[in-house]
Amino acid sequence: MDTGFRLFDVGRRIPDTGRSRRLVAIVFALALSTAGQTSSADDVAGTAPAAPSATLLRRLADDIAAHFQASGELLLDWQRPQPALARLAPDTALRILEYPAALAPQMLVRVRLPSAPRQPADPARAAPPPADITLVVRAQLWRDGWLLPEPAARGDPVLPSALGIKRFDALRDRDAVPADSGADLLFARALPAGRLLVWRDVIRRPLVRRGQSVEISAGEGALLVTLRGIAMEDAGRGETVRIRNPESRKEFTALVVSESRAEVRF
Repeated sequence: MDTGFRLFDVGRRIPDTGRSRRLVAIVFALALSTAGQTSSADDVAGTAPAAPSATLLRRLADDIAAHFQASGELLLDWQRPQPALARLAPDTALRILEYPAALAPQMLVRVRLPSAPRQPADPARAAPPPADITLVVRAQLWRDGWLLPEPAARGDPVLPSALGIKRFDALRDRDAVPADSGADLLFARALPAGRLLVWRDVIRRPLVRRGQSVEISAGEGALLVTLRGIAMEDAGRGETVRIRNPESRKEFTALVVSESRAEVRF
């Protein structure tokens, strides 16, 4: 670095005085400050693409969640940098051309980018057409699950008021029981405290039991027919059960709707 003056010539020593030492220290401090400013400028002028806007990512997540009618909070992150999105404004709406087949921890989403604005220097030149690209995103679907605060015995009823709440990623812990699953559940086995409940830990409380007489209703339009049948198995609310007609001895399936009642739906 050329500072415009020379401290000493080759072979010539500077007198060892306090003034000389202070002068050397000032010159070295100025040199280090200039080098730091140059390095910072180089970093600013780097070619690394800017990270895509978080607003675009949130809007993309909201669109995908609405498409799949997902329950919970869907969060997305980029699997790899997306330089094609760096130039877009935060309020840009991405048009999804092709949704993923299903919600998964990693998904491919085909989107259409809006066309770039026409350049003022050449207004006669047509704006470039919109571009279609495939985005690779990582996904998490956060829901509330049930946490067991105390040990449970097999056959005990599952009481939501006695359980804790724990957030879980439904795309990875797919077997976890959501906290909005409702009642009518029993513990299927003995469980220790501190466990996040999964579906193999619980069973539906049977509203229809094997060998029990069940009221069956079947209807279409204004026509409604009711009859009695014998349940061939246990079943809870919302589950299908095999029913035997005691007269014809024929079996059919019906949907359990309440205690000792089931419906045949067409």
